[in-house]
Amino acid sequence: MSRSLVANLLFVVFAVAIFAQQPQAPPSGKPIPQSDAGNEPAGWAEVVVQARSAVVVVETDKGLGSGFVVKSDGTIVTNHHVVADAAAVSVRFASGEVYRNVYLLSSDPVEDLAFLRIEAADLPTIPLGNSGAVQVGDDVLLVGAPRGLEQTVSSGLISGIRFDEGVRVIQTSAAASPGSSGGPLLNRHGEAIGVMSFKVVNGENLNFTIPINYVRGKLETLVFSSKARVFEPLKSDTAKAEKHPGVWVAGYGYPSGSFQAVYMGMVDFLSSSGVGIANYGPQKFGSPSETGYMPLSTLLDLISKVGADSLLYMNVGQNRWGTVVTIHMQCFDSAGKLLWEEKATSPSADGSAGIFRSGWKKKLAPHIGQPGLTVRQNQQAEQKAKD
Repeated sequence: MSRSLVANLLFVVFAVAIFAQQPQAPPSGKPIPQSDAGNEPAGWAEVVVQARSAVVVVETDKGLGSGFVVKSDGTIVTNHHVVADAAAVSVRFASGEVYRNVYLLSSDPVEDLAFLRIEAADLPTIPLGNSGAVQVGDDVLLVGAPRGLEQTVSSGLISGIRFDEGVRVIQTSAAASPGSSGGPLLNRHGEAIGVMSFKVVNGENLNFTIPINYVRGKLETLVFSSKARVFEPLKSDTAKAEKHPGVWVAGYGYPSGSFQAVYMGMVDFLSSSGVGIANYGPQKFGSPSETGYMPLSTLLDLISKVGADSLLYMNVGQNRWGTVVTIHMQCFDSAGKLLWEEKATSPSADGSAGIFRSGWKKKLAPHIGQPGLTVRQNQQAEQKAKD
């Protein structure tokens, strides 16, 4: 199994759904105590209460991820892919407290782990378990911020223990979405046994975490020094929008396979035509089912917040025989004004390949470079570089 082929990194590009949270009680200032086998929490609710004050949202100029405090001096673990290309980072706690001076201590692209340091002391921590002791079938709980929804929890099982490009990974059925990256996978004792990393595209709850023993090993040699990379403080949504213009592609359709095929084809076609994609960047492609299925009214309210110039909204369907796919495309500007719309039909996709012919491309092509589908300004320079 190659991570580059089958897995999408669970990182939200341009923070698509940051919802207001009720302030939580501030951290107690004491680490969460290590659990022991004779004092197992009565249930997941107690585990969540213990863990939530140490789980954070890692917000960058690229999007959102999750993380958690592993040392009370402000050391936080997250994924390499969450911070790899970031120029600005902030860390937000469940209490609402935000730290803007963030240092990168270490980052490993192979094991997909990164360690951050914030200027704090006596922080609550999540105890680290022994990932070498986990067994297939164990109950687990994932805590993170999918889509910016802070302190989201999902339960599941250890589904398997596998190797991916030489790295041991723990497979779990606990549900994860973009934004869950870097969140802790907890056992019944409230101990972290994994760090959420990636999932299989178009798979049902095929999620993978990096074993916590990799984290424990790196903590032994982790040193804070003056050479630690210092991120710029995270700027406003307006600044992000100026840096990352493009069209946000979303929508819905039935059956889901038809929508996914059109969605992937749409993003690939626009990207290859030099159109900036607000929810598609150097990161791996996210599951289309996680970028659509929002009410149109909600999407229109979020256009400017995700740093997009416009929204391309698709309604995909099939005729009763499943031989023709219908596609209704609508493009809105950042203020929610309808700029243009097109309807197209296309022969049904081959079920195995999921590739559509070019009927919808012919309808879309005249709009390339027009309002709502702005071509990247450096497209010609990029082409010269390729030549």
